[in-house]
Amino acid sequence: MGSPLSPILADMVMEDLETHCLQLLSFHISFFKRYVDDIFAIVPRSGIDELLRVFNSYHTRLKFTFEIEKNNSLSFLDTIVIREGTVLLTNWYRKPTFSGRYINYFSNHPLKYKINIIRNLVDRAILLSDVRFHKSNLIEIKKILSNNCYPIKLINKYINIRLNELQTRHNNNNRSSSNNVAQDPRRFITIPYIKGLSDGVGRTMRDAEFRVLLTIPKRLDCIIKRGKDTLPNLKQTELIYEIDCANCNAAYIGQTKRHLETRVKEHFCDIRKNSDNHSVVSKHRLTHNHDFNWQQPKILYKERHFKKREISEMFFIKKCDCAINLQKDTESLPANYNRLIGVT
Repeated sequence: MGSPLSPILADMVMEDLETHCLQLLSFHISFFKRYVDDIFAIVPRSGIDELLRVFNSYHTRLKFTFEIEKNNSLSFLDTIVIREGTVLLTNWYRKPTFSGRYINYFSNHPLKYKINIIRNLVDRAILLSDVRFHKSNLIEIKKILSNNCYPIKLINKYINIRLNELQTRHNNNNRSSSNNVAQDPRRFITIPYIKGLSDGVGRTMRDAEFRVLLTIPKRLDCIIKRGKDTLPNLKQTELIYEIDCANCNAAYIGQTKRHLETRVKEHFCDIRKNSDNHSVVSKHRLTHNHDFNWQQPKILYKERHFKKREISEMFFIKKCDCAINLQKDTESLPANYNRLIGVT
């Protein structure tokens, strides 16, 4: 389900599956609800095997599994459904793997992000649960937030604010606040979060009818190693590279999407071509009887986006006084950038 299109396609397949399979069952399903490819259904115990067989016969690449209730309860998405006689109750459900870890209060994030965590937890505890579970869920929220270093005064303040908002919304039968945000006609702008500065900039931009989104420029994953072995330079892709002449200070700068090793081999073998088709690297080798440092090309910059990589390549060529690249390699770069990159 990694692609944005996946839920839509899954929904289309599941709608067709429901239409085709449900009419083949020999019994009536008294309750059937589905969210994308997760299904909650009330069926006779004697019909479970038939239901699984019919659904799995729809297509060879679709295989359904099932869970049945234990101790009169069954989890479904973020809820646990509890059966009391003929009544079904719901409560907020956390998986056994739930760590309780959220943005720490002392982390370098905007305060409004931390307040939104409190609001979202309250929504889950209240909106997903029967009223009899509200008190215990709110106690659990306070415990979770305290473990993430949130001050108890802040926790109580924003829990009460959100509870009042939910009660008002329930009384007035209004739409949820999330729908109002989606209809906001203002333009969006993204700025990096810098404590003590971004709030003032944000207020100014909001006065100009911009909706401000704050990003965190430095995160722990930029500092902490991910445990993967570092790829050798020659095995890396999507980059701007420099190959230096071994006999003088000349250098060639290029960009490639493929493995750097593949591109370097192409430069090395280019000299075998007809002289009319030689690259600037081959011409430099033949004219001066020089060679290049093929085993140690430099990686100047990494960029996945092709157009950005192409512009970055031009920047580096312009900045390098010893580059042997052709003039046409940078002619599409506007002259306005010369002062920015320090070229006169």
